[in-house]
Amino acid sequence: MKTIKTILPFVLLLIALSIIGPACSSPVDPQPEPETCDFAITYTIDGTTFTHTEAQVTAEIWPASNYAVNKKVYDVWTDVNPQFYFHSSASDQDEISQHTAHWQDVEGSNIILNDANLESSGLEFKVVKAASAVGDLLKISFKGTTAGGHEVTNGLICTTIDILH
Repeated sequence: MKTIKTILPFVLLLIALSIIGPACSSPVDPQPEPETCDFAITYTIDGTTFTHTEAQVTAEIWPASNYAVNKKVYDVWTDVNPQFYFHSSASDQDEISQHTAHWQDVEGSNIILNDANLESSGLEFKVVKAASAVGDLLKISFKGTTAGGHEVTNGLICTTIDILH
């Protein structure tokens, strides 16, 4: 009987630790976001997806001293159909911005999608990964409903910087 009295508390302690232990352990870190993407530009408008490869895209950074907004500006475009022109003076890591036609003077972003006859009014942009030099990866996500009622989803600019002015 003496052995059972000695073993029982030890067994109960092991059971308690096995139940409580996992609840107290630190959470597992999520997988880090991949550095590269399948496309340099991808977005979906009203259910139709558009993509551009890295070879079709040019990405530049203009210095803060170049514009009245006094922030560096990302300039990303392609002349390959469907044409895509993006400018953003919202250029800091994790910065969220809205559409502005006057990105040179007011902090914000602007996409012109000529083939879709669509302007970016109503879209929200987020700098997922900021860039500062040639060869750096730039990631900016975007989504929302345009003033014309077009739904833009899965928007991602994921390209390397080609030119630093």
